[in-house]
Amino acid sequence: MKLKKMVALGLAAVMSVSLLAGCGSSSDSDSASTDGTEGTKVETKHHKIGVGLYTDQGQSVEAIHAYLDGIQDVIDCEFQYVTLSTYDEATNLSLVQDLISSGCEGIIMTADMGTNSILAECESAGVYTAGFLCDFNQSYATAHDEVFGNEYFLGTVCDGYAVPTKYGEMVAEKVAEAGYKNIGVLTFPSWAYPNQAEVDAAFRAKLKELNPEANVYDTVELQFSPLEETYLSEHPEMDCLFSVAAGASFVYPILVGAGKTDIALYTTGFEATDDIENFGTNGNGCFKGAMCSAAETIVYPLCLLIDKLNGTQYADLPEVSERVDCEPYIILSNEDMDKMQKTLTCTLDMADAVFSGEDVLNMCASYNSEATYAGLVEAMSKTGLN
Repeated sequence: MKLKKMVALGLAAVMSVSLLAGCGSSSDSDSASTDGTEGTKVETKHHKIGVGLYTDQGQSVEAIHAYLDGIQDVIDCEFQYVTLSTYDEATNLSLVQDLISSGCEGIIMTADMGTNSILAECESAGVYTAGFLCDFNQSYATAHDEVFGNEYFLGTVCDGYAVPTKYGEMVAEKVAEAGYKNIGVLTFPSWAYPNQAEVDAAFRAKLKELNPEANVYDTVELQFSPLEETYLSEHPEMDCLFSVAAGASFVYPILVGAGKTDIALYTTGFEATDDIENFGTNGNGCFKGAMCSAAETIVYPLCLLIDKLNGTQYADLPEVSERVDCEPYIILSNEDMDKMQKTLTCTLDMADAVFSGEDVLNMCASYNSEATYAGLVEAMSKTGLN
């Protein structure tokens, strides 16, 4: 059974299977008729939405494009993309201004940098924002009222878990089970991704509990650039490396160049070719673990934006915007990788998507009077491998 069919069974408990006409009316010039899940017609209102991604390349970005391309005609939305900065507030503000100038009515952000200034700009223009693949931890901790309490910020879906310790503990269990003795840990800078420090701490604590003899080196922060090869020569006895910082891109090529693919690599992120061909018992077997989130979790901000722009909202919508978890793809075995290869994130094929365009419409209060916010949140828990 395909993953999306399994998800559909879970969604059936929280939403109606039929699509209903949206609230209000729209002219033929700005709406489109779409076949519903049972052949009914739904009048959809056209919207232009900006998508600010954290990078312009990689498997995850390709999957996001493939997914939005696959649903845009059904949900009657067009998307305009920009590449955000993880460290330059002025750049992000300028990019958002460009999106607003181009006619975007809503903006989906994957970076929490310059958010206060961006929201001020959006508020003055009447443009709404929401988050995706980002926990907005900086805003949540230091500017909660200004960001999450702002009516123009609708909330965010995290890149996995808002409290991200689970993956660190799961990797520690695998590392202890395999008996690795000398382990390196890599993260991105804590000022940009503070939650990675929590993953690091959880990994170390769990590994100490399970294998107190294991030697874990001091954490090295990668400055959004590849690992220095000198790190490998400084730790010649290293047999395992936990790179919370996008190891497929920033670490694996260095291991290949240094002839060190015998080092077990656990990481975050996913690149289809290298990860699959060299995972577990495949190829050189360097990759032992990976984690990423489904592109389809963009449904969370997308539904909130569509409803807000249509002047509709869920009856159970919280008064204050939230950040919600999604169930990420956690790949720690050959069996997990077999499942991963059947996902849209890997195949870039809409036939493998968790949610179809019709599912998205069905999750919007604008087009389904029985849709609920609880149902939307529940859908985010259905995006993992299991």
